[in-house]
Amino acid sequence: MDKKVLMGIVLGVAGAALVAPKVAALLTQDHDEDTWSKMDRMESVDSDKDEAEAGLTQLDSNHRAEWQANGFPQTHAERERLMNESDDAYKGKDI
Repeated sequence: MDKKVLMGIVLGVAGAALVAPKVAALLTQDHDEDTWSKMDRMESVDSDKDEAEAGLTQLDSNHRAEWQANGFPQTHAERERLMNESDDAYKGKDI
């Protein structure tokens, strides 16, 4: 057998032996225990400091922070008010 072919086989087997335990661990990992699921069960870290955070999970708190940063309405009433303002602003105008 050629020396290069033999070396390739040896390196391939060695690499597979190194990767096999990690692959086995990933395949047996509980998929329900991902980061998002854990965050959705943990209480918000700011719940004791901010009244608006009381009762929220960490995941909800992260989404709330993102919505505030992007200016999304926080309540149904606020969303209705914004829709009415938008409708009033364009009433009778060709768009």
